[in-house]
Amino acid sequence: MQFFLDAEYGKRAAGFWRGKRGRWRADDTCAKIHGTLNPESQRLAEWSKAVRGSSLKRLSLVRPGLENWRLTAGSMSFADAAFHLIEADEWLFRKLAEPGLPPMVGRAGTTDISAREQFTALCDELEALGQRRAAVLESLSPAQLDAKVVDQRFGGVVTFWWVIVRGNLDHEVHHRGQIAAWLRAAGPAASS
Repeated sequence: MQFFLDAEYGKRAAGFWRGKRGRWRADDTCAKIHGTLNPESQRLAEWSKAVRGSSLKRLSLVRPGLENWRLTAGSMSFADAAFHLIEADEWLFRKLAEPGLPPMVGRAGTTDISAREQFTALCDELEALGQRRAAVLESLSPAQLDAKVVDQRFGGVVTFWWVIVRGNLDHEVHHRGQIAAWLRAAGPAASS
């Protein structure tokens, strides 16, 4: 079951299928034909945009020179958190294409910033992936959201909706909160 690796799967993800003559057709859930989008997919896309905007706002408050600051020696830095959110989005895209993909785990010390431009590039990539994530989520049909998948983090078989909400969006909310707490802990020099 693949969803987004190429144009054909992208069309299937949007509710299209190939008819008898090989032409793309739409089923009853196709937003392009009926002029409406799946309301749940729209809500997920809007939540995705809001969460990403909030994460980027907090990352923009990290002052130059503090990108590698960490609360403790074993915790993630601001840069690690930004990189981890990028990894989480890329993992979600792969999970949609490969339902058997095992969970990913964030790690401290994955990213070392030596110039502000590197941190800005991480944030730019995070912003671009946020736009892509919202578009992918908005394209999902009810059947795709309800598709079953195994995810060990959640005790076995869950829906893709659950993986999206708990495994990606809620996960980002958690790290957004961490970033906000780290900004306070780093003191006034950490944020504007």
